[in-house]
Amino acid sequence: MLALAFAALASSPKLSLSGPALKRDDAARRTLALRGGAKVSDIARYAGTGLMLADGIGRYAYPHKVVAKSLGADTSDVPAVIAARSEGQWRIGLAIMLLADASDARALIALSHYICVVNLLGDIPGNDALDAPQAPIIVLVAVFGALGFGTARGVVPNWLSPFSGLLNGLQFYLTPKRAWAAYGADGKGVSDLALAKTRRIGWDLLLRGIYLGSIIAGVARKDAFGYVFAATAVNGILNILSGETKHNFERTPRSQVSLLVLIAALIAASSLWC
Repeated sequence: MLALAFAALASSPKLSLSGPALKRDDAARRTLALRGGAKVSDIARYAGTGLMLADGIGRYAYPHKVVAKSLGADTSDVPAVIAARSEGQWRIGLAIMLLADASDARALIALSHYICVVNLLGDIPGNDALDAPQAPIIVLVAVFGALGFGTARGVVPNWLSPFSGLLNGLQFYLTPKRAWAAYGADGKGVSDLALAKTRRIGWDLLLRGIYLGSIIAGVARKDAFGYVFAATAVNGILNILSGETKHNFERTPRSQVSLLVLIAALIAASSLWC
């Protein structure tokens, strides 16, 4: 605590240091940084994104286990398995975006379009099991690829990416059945679990829109990250109130879901105010 107090005193604009005093001040700053100068907001960002990345990888690699936890031993719900895997890979894309350098907003926006291309390509194999047409996704791959190319060269405006994330996120979250129908993937029916997972995909898209929109608006990266995890905590609260925890949190006891909400809220607070 004393070290932090001295560091704050040394950084005060009311103090004027010059000559040897300035050199000693610089040396002190370097020493403090080497001894653990990481900001709380940075620790929160890496911890939160790491948890998100691990969760996404787990859902992508083991979608049958995700479904089994929700439905007991029944993993014959093909749409639910596909939606669980898709949820995982879109969450991985969000985590990569949160870890990427945000100092150049245009480069980050271009990256977001390319991540969408990869996520969409990852969804293609699921269409075979659903007997769904590939054309809609292939068209979107071409569109987002072109948007990424155009954004990187300053031709496409930055706001298209967060607008797309918010618009598609709302569609998937509010009208998941229509989202399945729009891609022609509802031919084998859509279970409640598949719809719940689709809503989670929609929420992740909303988080993309919130983060990218904040960066474009000039919000500090740590604050934009805080908004993402604040929205994550809100989503957890909504799931508890609506009783969707049995689908979205794989029958995790409500007390444990409340703990997850608290962790998300603490990460958000650490990023916003530390």
